[in-house]
Amino acid sequence: MSKKRLTISVVLIVKDEEDVLADCLDSVRWADEIVVYDTGSTDTTREIARRYTDTVIEGYWDDDFAAARNRALEHATGDWVLSVDADEVFESQGSTLRKRLSQATEDTYGIRIVNTGASSVDGTFEFTAKRVFRRAGHHWVGHLHEQIATVDGQVTAGGVLGGIRLRHSGYADADRLNNEKSERNTTLARDQLAAAQQAGDAAGEAAARVHLSRSLVMSHEFAESAQVAEEAWAAADRLSDQLVQALAFTQYKMCLSRPDVDTDTAARWVERWRTFQPDNAAVDIAAAEVYQQAGDAEAGLAALDRVPTVSRDGSGGELRRSSAVNLEISLLATAGRPDDALEVARRAVRSGDGDPWPVVILQLLGQDAVRSLLPDLTDEQWRRWALLSVNDSGRQALQVLELMDEHRPGDGTVLASAARLAGLHGLEVAAEWDARLRRHGLGELSVLVTFAADHRAAPGDRAVAAALAFSAYADERALPHLEDALDRVPTQGRRELAQALEIVAPGLVTFASD
Repeated sequence: MSKKRLTISVVLIVKDEEDVLADCLDSVRWADEIVVYDTGSTDTTREIARRYTDTVIEGYWDDDFAAARNRALEHATGDWVLSVDADEVFESQGSTLRKRLSQATEDTYGIRIVNTGASSVDGTFEFTAKRVFRRAGHHWVGHLHEQIATVDGQVTAGGVLGGIRLRHSGYADADRLNNEKSERNTTLARDQLAAAQQAGDAAGEAAARVHLSRSLVMSHEFAESAQVAEEAWAAADRLSDQLVQALAFTQYKMCLSRPDVDTDTAARWVERWRTFQPDNAAVDIAAAEVYQQAGDAEAGLAALDRVPTVSRDGSGGELRRSSAVNLEISLLATAGRPDDALEVARRAVRSGDGDPWPVVILQLLGQDAVRSLLPDLTDEQWRRWALLSVNDSGRQALQVLELMDEHRPGDGTVLASAARLAGLHGLEVAAEWDARLRRHGLGELSVLVTFAADHRAAPGDRAVAAALAFSAYADERALPHLEDALDRVPTQGRRELAQALEIVAPGLVTFASD
């Protein structure tokens, strides 16, 4: 008798995620089912979800993350559940996850989460989070920063699934989404703190202060976050290892990322962390980052040398030294050792252990270094480099895509990624990439049309982009945007615009005499 094939349900809760949801759901098409529980979207989130699954629940929000996730979980039928957020992309193979789970010896597992800087404070880092569990016998607990637990309320430890990871996608509207979420989380944390104080629950109060300090960071309320963090630290002996790590990590990151960088306070938080978790290798990675910001590359490299290849962090998750590959590259380059930095990047690419960022390599080592690594990229790494460039969105990210297009002309992943970015860097860059896309039959991704539709751009530039798309490529999608842009051009700017339009699209537009 053949063994029954295990099934996997991908489950997520969403609200107003139209900017990121398609990328998330597209990455988990392999799942046996996808369950999307909507807590009250007012945009096209539900419509996007229905393109990928029939299980889209129009639910509600009651200020309780665990309750919302449990309502979503009620609609899942798989043997196993993979929990994702709408702004995450599954980067591994579904078949790999299925194989790992077919050999499972535990009921819950952590996977790697790669945060690519959706928040200026979070920056870039990796951590382990429990996201995979047997559906039967498990549910979520915790209003805020919820966790997987058995039905009798015991939070499970679980193992770590190697080779499985999620990445924050962090696309165009991430700042707005993060602001909304941080405000919501701050409110929940304040409520949690008030409830613990009223109940006389000292441990609960300390935990609530940790959650509040973290939420305040996301709201950029740095001074209050620092004050609340000090209050939480005063009761650190009441905190779990996981909360100690979360508090110290958030505060040292905040000190390094806020406009007035404070390496002294960051170092103090790292040393506080070390007193509680002296064997946690994550502390040495944090110390190396502080040294980097303080301009002491040699001390940073010495701290990294103390980090084992594989260890456990304070929350019980697996910590790999390779997660600090970009920090190591930066420290080596700063220390005047560019050849060593490039070799670290090359080893990471060839082994697949680590994730060197192409923009970091470009910034520190130059275009030739990026070119030298491109032939070694696997197809999965190639796709990830394109995604990383979209996440970064800066001009150097577009330069990386130019180098990738040079290496594999006409590659659809690169061109689609560039189509997302080019319009952010001015009309000239938009026109250049639009021509590239059309040469390869990808006119539907027209950067010029996207630029013309972007109300953040100057009306005159939008009008020129639309006129160029129509006159050069007969793209009629641009015409409504041309009309809208012309209506927004101030009278005093029309003469100059008329001259520009006559050059790119003779006779297309005629302004009435004012």
